[in-house]
Amino acid sequence: MPRVADPRTRIVLLRAAEAVFSDRGLSAAKVEDITSRAGVSKGAFYLHFERKEDCFRQIVEGVLARLAVAAKCPPLETITGPLDVPRLLEDRLEESVELFEFCWQNRGIMKMILDGGGGAPFAYLIEEFAAGIERQSEAWIAHAVATGIYRNDVEPTIVARLIGGAYESLVRALIKQQRRPDIEGWARQAQDFLTRGLLAPDVSTIVDQEVKIRSFAGRRRAQQAEARTK
Repeated sequence: MPRVADPRTRIVLLRAAEAVFSDRGLSAAKVEDITSRAGVSKGAFYLHFERKEDCFRQIVEGVLARLAVAAKCPPLETITGPLDVPRLLEDRLEESVELFEFCWQNRGIMKMILDGGGGAPFAYLIEEFAAGIERQSEAWIAHAVATGIYRNDVEPTIVARLIGGAYESLVRALIKQQRRPDIEGWARQAQDFLTRGLLAPDVSTIVDQEVKIRSFAGRRRAQQAEARTK
């Protein structure tokens, strides 16, 4: 009677494989390294994967799927006018922090993905992912221009590529850090830098007012906390 693949073993193998690939790279990693780390037999590995490259491809697909969720633009109907922008920016900031945190926690495999996905056979996965993110970003920017959120001289195609390149550069810098940086600070600075110049003047005024209110509230909370400790 043929052996039945245990889905729990597959998860253990994928985690072990991710660690091995991160440490040794795809070409140097061996199936024996993965099974030894997972504490299972080679036979168990081949119940789930045809070869190590198949295992690596599934890891890359899983990481890109998680990144796609974190990087997904909000539905176009979310924004109908300038008053929606402050809330949207806070929501997007949380999503950016989540994206950067995921990249930091998975920096080993992220480095392999950004260096070409383990070789030419997997490069198309990264290219398809980047193209998809760029298309949805371009569509959202065009919507923001049409609704008067962004300036009417903004070119969606150019801006989408600039934003994509900026975030890729930040992720590359992030995963090289020896210690966990101020991820929320990175995300907030990136958002401020990349969006403030795009906003229409009246929208920028609304956002500035919201920032002042949050800043004042933050100072008040800090003062109250300090007073309670005295």
